[in-house]
This record gives sequence, C-alpha cells and structure tokens, in this order.
Amino acid sequence: MSSCSLAPDASALSDSGGQVDPPLVESSASGLRSATDEELLQVVRSLEADRRAADALRSAVLAELDARDEPQRRTGLRTPGWLGAEFGLPRDEANRRVSVARMLRSDLTCVAEALSAGVITFAHAALLCRLANPRVRDVVFAMQQELIDLSIGVRFEQWAKEVRALIDLADADGGHDPRPEDNHLSLSDGLDGDVHLDVTLVGEQAAVVRAALTEEAERQWRRHQELRAADAGHPFPSRGQLLAEALAELVRRGTAARPNVPAPVADVTLVIQASEPLDARTPDGVRLADGTTRQLLCDAAIHALVVDSLGVPLDLGTTVRFATREQHRAARVRDGGCVHPGCDAPPTWTHLHHCHHASRGGPTDLPNLASGCPQHHALWHRSDWDIEADPDHPGRFVISTPDGRRLRSQQYGRVRE
Repeated sequence: MSSCSLAPDASALSDSGGQVDPPLVESSASGLRSATDEELLQVVRSLEADRRAADALRSAVLAELDARDEPQRRTGLRTPGWLGAEFGLPRDEANRRVSVARMLRSDLTCVAEALSAGVITFAHAALLCRLANPRVRDVVFAMQQELIDLSIGVRFEQWAKEVRALIDLADADGGHDPRPEDNHLSLSDGLDGDVHLDVTLVGEQAAVVRAALTEEAERQWRRHQELRAADAGHPFPSRGQLLAEALAELVRRGTAARPNVPAPVADVTLVIQASEPLDARTPDGVRLADGTTRQLLCDAAIHALVVDSLGVPLDLGTTVRFATREQHRAARVRDGGCVHPGCDAPPTWTHLHHCHHASRGGPTDLPNLASGCPQHHALWHRSDWDIEADPDHPGRFVISTPDGRRLRSQQYGRVRE
C-alpha cells in the first residue's frame, strides 16, 4: 500500500491555502443579508471543512459500533437498519454510510485520513469504496494516495472518470466478469401513487435491458411523431420520459403475455374504508389516483379488503397450521410491513409469525400472527427474544429483548406513542 501524504485540514477549500477559521456572521436571515460577500464565502468554506471532519468521525464511530455488533444486540437491527430507524435515513443512504465506514476502517486507511483532513469529500470516499470490488480491491488499496492526489483542483465528475479509467487500465488482464450481487434495484413510493426506481444492472442483464429499453424508446418516439403530425400541439417527451414510457410498456407487455398463465395476470389488493367506499388504497397506504381502479379492472384480479375506522381488517381465523392467502393479505394491510420497530421491510417481504407458537397449540388467527421480515422472523424464534400480542392494543405486539427491555411493535413503519 502506498504511504499516505495529506495536506493540512481544509487547505483544499480555502483560496489562500491556509486553515479556514469560521467568521463571526450571525446566522439569522437579517445577519446573513448584512454580511459581506467574503464573509459568506468563508462561512461556506468553514462549514464544508466541518462537514468533512464530521463525516470522517461519523464513519469511524459507525465502524466501531458495527465491529462490536452493538446495534444488533440492543435493538435487533443490524447497523444500517438501526441507523436508518434512529435518524430517519433512507435505506440506501444508511447502507452506504455503513459499508463505507467498514471499508475505511479495514482497508482504505489513506482515504479515511484524507477525508478527516478535508482533502476529499465523503462522495470521493464512497466512490473509491464502491470501486474496490473483490476483483480490483488490491489495485485500489495500492493506489489510494495516487487516486486521492488526482482529486485536488478537479471537479468530482472528471475525477471519477479518471479514477475509473485508471482502475480499468490496471485491471486490463484481470477480467471483467460481472457478479450477480452487483445487480441492485430499490423501489419506493412517492406521492399520488408514483414509484421511484434506482437500478444497477451488470453483465447480461445490463445488455438485455439496455437493448430492450433503447428499442422500445425508439418505438415510443415514432409514436409521438405520429401524434405530433396529427396534432401540432402534442408535447414531445424528453429522452428520460421516453425511457420511462418504454419501461412501463415492456412491463405491461410482459405481464400480459406470460405463457400458460390465464388472464388476468396481475393480482392486486385494494384497501377500502367502510366509511369511504370510493377511497381505494394499496396495502402500503398509497392512495390510487382517479381512474386507476377502472384501469386495473381491465387486466388485474382485484381483491377488495374492507377495514374499519381503525384500519383493522376482518379476522380470517382458521384452524389450519398455515395462514391462508386471505390472512396474508389482511395482515399485510394491518401491519404495513415488518412490525419490528425500526425495520423498513415492506409487506411483500414479510412472513407471518405465530406469537403463540403453532407447535404449542397457538391458533392461526390474525391476532396471533405478526408480519416479520426473514431477519426478524428468525430473531423472534431465538430463545432470548420473544414477541407476543399486545392485550391492550389489538393488532399490535410487544417484543422482549435479551436484556429484558420491552419494545412496542410498529405499524406502517411508525411506533405508537
């Protein structure tokens, strides 16, 4: 590994090359408006230097907590899950912070020191950690200082391009076999039923999706050309809009043309309030826009689940060992995902756990069934953890930890007050 050679703290942030001292500027709106241009610039430089130092300290502390496995012992959540629950961070951001912290602690020590000294940002450190995959990690470790030096005085985008080129060059004989674990997709709901996707695909999957989206986007572009020819006022979509239309069309076509599967192929559960029968929502609580239900009726199996004013569905109890499909739907609607406090697993990732174990005579009834992700379902089966129905709050649960603390379950990602 190359030796680390770092500039003084925040020197890369100051025009003069010296230490950045925070100027005395009142932070109120009136104080900022009365500050000089130079004072405001100095404030930004000082805040950026502080942020880099704080990012470095946070990474070191997170790595130490993770090494001790303290979040898991205390809350039943792994370090990224605990971080997201404790501070309201998105799952991807919490995962990124912890993965970067682990690598800065174990291998990229020069990068950690450069971040602490203010020479690079957390974004620089995160990219180097992400690029240090098992195939080229030795190259990245050995070139740490050289890669850090390239960042001085260069925009991040240009630096990232040069870093990737250097690593590819160094790995010219190492092969570029894609790994299945490099494929990643995260899906989150926005307002009014919209969906946000963040996708990374490698190898064959990347090639197939790229080709299919490109071809379909071209088809969508020709369709809009025809619409524009018929109506001069027809708005022409951007490239991003064309790709979004292409993705939706490919998914629609794929679900409609599955072999040996009778239509309808989509299986949709809509939650309908008894007091507002026209207000349809998904089990995740996303309200459907006007007309969506009518559209789904064309090619989807709609399951209407009526709930009362407290959101409690009809008890579909059964005497059989395994929960029925209807019970799974009802529990997903009631719980909104894993009930373990701080967990962000959505309803579709959960199993149903018998609080009073079925092997000991526990009934397969909704009050005895708690939605749990695979991690927490396994956790509740350990002898030092326990989950039981809350007798004072129907549809809620109490979780006992190994150290005797009692955690209240969450519903739709929110722990009751």
